[in-house]
Amino acid sequence: MRAKQLLAWGAVVGIASFLLVLAGTDKANADFKPTIKLTLTNTEPETIGDSKLDFGIQDKKDVNFGGAVAFIPPDFGIVRGDKIPIGEPVGELDALATLGLINSPCNQSLAVHFDFVNATTDKSSTVSFKDLELEAGQTSAKGFGTKDFAEDKDGNGLLDAIDHWPEFIDRVTGPVQPFRRSAGVATVAGIPVLLQFLVYNPGTTFDLPGEDLEKLLPKDPKLGFPTIVLLQDVGDPDIEPEPGPITDFCAPLTSSNVTFGKVYDADHDGTDNKHDTCPYDAHPVMGTHDADFDFLDSQCDPDDNADTGKNEDQDGDGTDNFADNCPLVANGDQKDTDKDDIGDACDKNPTTPDGEINLGMNPQAGKDTFTIFTVGQRDADNDGIMNTMDTCPYVPNKGDSTLLNSGDADSDGLDAACDPNDDPINRGANTDQDADGYLNRQDNCPLVPNGQESKDQPTGNQNDEDFDGIGDVCDTAPQTPDGELLVKTLTADITIGAGGAGGRPTNCPDCQVPGDDPAPKGDTVSTQPGPTNGDNGGSDTTTFIIIGGAIAAAVVVIGGGATLLLRRGR
Repeated sequence: MRAKQLLAWGAVVGIASFLLVLAGTDKANADFKPTIKLTLTNTEPETIGDSKLDFGIQDKKDVNFGGAVAFIPPDFGIVRGDKIPIGEPVGELDALATLGLINSPCNQSLAVHFDFVNATTDKSSTVSFKDLELEAGQTSAKGFGTKDFAEDKDGNGLLDAIDHWPEFIDRVTGPVQPFRRSAGVATVAGIPVLLQFLVYNPGTTFDLPGEDLEKLLPKDPKLGFPTIVLLQDVGDPDIEPEPGPITDFCAPLTSSNVTFGKVYDADHDGTDNKHDTCPYDAHPVMGTHDADFDFLDSQCDPDDNADTGKNEDQDGDGTDNFADNCPLVANGDQKDTDKDDIGDACDKNPTTPDGEINLGMNPQAGKDTFTIFTVGQRDADNDGIMNTMDTCPYVPNKGDSTLLNSGDADSDGLDAACDPNDDPINRGANTDQDADGYLNRQDNCPLVPNGQESKDQPTGNQNDEDFDGIGDVCDTAPQTPDGELLVKTLTADITIGAGGAGGRPTNCPDCQVPGDDPAPKGDTVSTQPGPTNGDNGGSDTTTFIIIGGAIAAAVVVIGGGATLLLRRGR
């Protein structure tokens, strides 16, 4: 069994915005007080409105998230993923996480940005998370030599985690089928990081590692659509932990995201107008899209010859192709009257947006309740340092793990409370005390070897059977989690319109109906016509729930869950 963090978030607020604060725990030292500010610009029934979510844990003494699942009220319309072109932008995240790098105190800030796109829910074509390996007879591996999910081996311009199903998901959640998946890949500390957001039918039962979380997770279908966020392949029982440069994740952490209620893609090829240099000419699914590397797609480039065709400002108007909303027609003013990201100079309908694709829909007028179930990480010795950061989990630390040399005279990352030799002069410094390949601050048993060389042993390689952040080889009760599971459930009510009986939206035929088969139906939407211009068929409210929730959880995952990926292992 491997430790995991399942983190998901989703919520919508009414009127303009308000602040939700999860109350702190009743423990003296271990606090869990995340704050969430959610803004919805439009609460009119069955309409569209932009959304923004600010999320954070402000106090560095707070424990981080151990898990969270949100439930979207069943009346909200959520457009199925198979009705949105694969690769279509659906949201973005900017976060500031606090990390410990290479055994140092957890006080380094790292800015992270994710762009989320619609990803396939079709399980018939999968992608592995393993490193590329040479096949028999090959002299070099295909792709770019990184994790398979971050490759584009079929050459269609989409990373394989987007247009293929990451096969580890079913091993983490159980064999359940989402009807919508959003995914983004960002580079964090030099590592490609996959973040996914999955939405399921109300009443879906998951098979999650960790019995306590699974038992506590609400299962009432009346709560609505459960949402889950996955970071990398954390929780996959088949992965092998590996040492890495990030040795701790801690508070404070903050994030801010903007989510899209609709997107414009005139040719419905999965590339929105903003990023499509040929917005009326769909690019092929396979093959080279820009042979001369001048940021003008091949299908409309007057000269795409790899040797002679390169012209980074094709129309000579002073704006390079990649940033030009009319790359083939000079328009120095970049005027775009209908705000569809196609400049007026080349827009077939300059006063009407081209290719509007809606992503969801507000419900009918009424009142809805959002439920957010969340847990904080455990602290076995109640010293205010969660187990995943505590190198002495059963003895209160003498120092502060966020401060340099605090309680650690020899600067080896091991607190003096349990360091066999904390004397900096007489060779006390040992950054890997048990010599198992994991630095002290990345090791869930820093005093007892449990590294990769022992991975074939039942308690080898960071194994943590009870998911409490303490490795089995040094856990006093390896079958029983140490430390209180800090459970918090938040509910928030929202009034749509003037209130009333409520009900599902009547003008969103592509929205998922609770109980409908969530499996994708037919071919990808990238080959299907989309909504007509002016069709009021979407809502940033739903997108906010779907993508904004995922984006908030992204920081939760980066801030807490990834600890188990890069430090605490399985």
